[in-house]
Amino acid sequence: MKKKWLLYFLAVVILYLAAFTALSAEYSASTVVVTNYELSAPIGEKLRIVQLTDLHNAEFGEENKDLVKRVKELKPDMIFVTGDMLNSGEYRTGVFTGLLKQLVKIAPVYVSYGNHETEWMEAYGEDLRPKLEKTGATALEREYLDVEWGGDTIRIGGYSGYYRAPRMETDEREQWEAIIAIADDFEDTDNYKILLCHIPTVWLDSGHLGQYDVDLVFCGHYHGGQIRLPIVGGIYAPYVGWFPKYTMGLFTEGGSTVVLSAGLGSNRRVPRINNPGEIVCLDLIPEK
Repeated sequence: MKKKWLLYFLAVVILYLAAFTALSAEYSASTVVVTNYELSAPIGEKLRIVQLTDLHNAEFGEENKDLVKRVKELKPDMIFVTGDMLNSGEYRTGVFTGLLKQLVKIAPVYVSYGNHETEWMEAYGEDLRPKLEKTGATALEREYLDVEWGGDTIRIGGYSGYYRAPRMETDEREQWEAIIAIADDFEDTDNYKILLCHIPTVWLDSGHLGQYDVDLVFCGHYHGGQIRLPIVGGIYAPYVGWFPKYTMGLFTEGGSTVVLSAGLGSNRRVPRINNPGEIVCLDLIPEK
C-alpha cells in the first residue's frame, strides 16, 4: 500500500514539474521586463541608455511591436544593440532589421556584433553591415566613433570578440597585434569610453574588469543563465559552464563597470525557463 501511494506521489510531482516548466518557458518566451540602473559619470548632462541583446529572432508581439512600445516608453537618448539578434543557422535577417527600423525612430541606435552575427557572415558569405545601416542604425565592429552629448564627447566602440585577449581568438601574430592595436586606439582618449562587447568572459570570468582603460561595457551572451532557479540563479553560461558566478547584473571594479544583460531570446535548443526577456535601462548621471 505504501509503495502504491509513493508511486502516486511521484507521479503528481513529475506532472507538477512538467506543467511548471512548460508554463515558465511560455512565460519567459513572451514576457519582457525592464531592469533600471543608475551610474555616475563625468558628463554634464544626464544620458539615458537602453540596451537590447540576444534577441535570436524572437518576436514580442507582431513584428516586435510590444518590445518597441516598451523601449519607447523609456524615452532613451541612445539605444545599444549588443549582438546575437539573429541566429547563425537561419538566413533570415528580417526580424533583426525590422526591429532596427522601428528603434531608429525613437533614438540613435548603435549596433555591435555577437558570435551569431560573425558566424552568420562566415556561413553565408555576406556582410551584415549594409543590411543594418540601411535601417538607419550605426554598426560598430572593432571600431569606434566620438559622439557629442550635452557639450561633452563620448567615445562609443563595438567589439565582437574577447577584448584584449586575442590569443583566445587566433594564434597568428599579425592578427594578434592588429587586435591589440584596435584596443589601444579605442582607449587613447581622456573622454568617457563606452564599449559594446557581446561576450563578457574576459571582463568578468577572467577577472579583467578594472584592468583596462574602459569606463563602461555593455555585454550579453549568457542569457541570464538560460534556466533560472530560486536562490541558485542561472544554471549555465556558454564558455563558462554550469552554475556560473555571473549571469546578469551590474558590476564595478577599479573605475570600470560592466552591464551584463540577460537578453531577450534563445536559440531554441534550450528554452528560457523562469527567465523573462530583459531590457536594460541605464541612466548616466553627471558626477557631483
